[in-house]
Amino acid sequence: MRLIDVINEFVVSNMQKSIKFYQENLKFKIELTEEETEPYTWVQMSNGKIKIMLEDYASVCREINKFPSKTNSTNLIKFKYNNTNKEIKEFYRELKQKDIEFFMELKETDYGTTEFGILDPDKNRIIISSE
Repeated sequence: MRLIDVINEFVVSNMQKSIKFYQENLKFKIELTEEETEPYTWVQMSNGKIKIMLEDYASVCREINKFPSKTNSTNLIKFKYNNTNKEIKEFYRELKQKDIEFFMELKETDYGTTEFGILDPDKNRIIISSE
């Protein structure tokens, strides 16, 4: 047995709002869903080869016995782009014009990347990083 993939699954409180966030801001597209029409309770989204899953909190609670209360995450997920530092700075300015909450402002790191951090609608912390 060997590991073939890791896909982050975000438990979300408002599926439509979360789908819209990832589509409009991070250019993800719905790849798979269990329902034929909205409202969806689960989706797999992709941006190129990168995949994430979103699942409605109530749906998770039905599937997993004694699933914990929904809380804000302390985990970080990093989306690393093959952009130059100039391009990531432009992406930062573009997202700053939208109604997005930032938890980390644009900075250059000691290890040579440019990064900033945003919160998705459920306060999941996402670091946007250049290559």
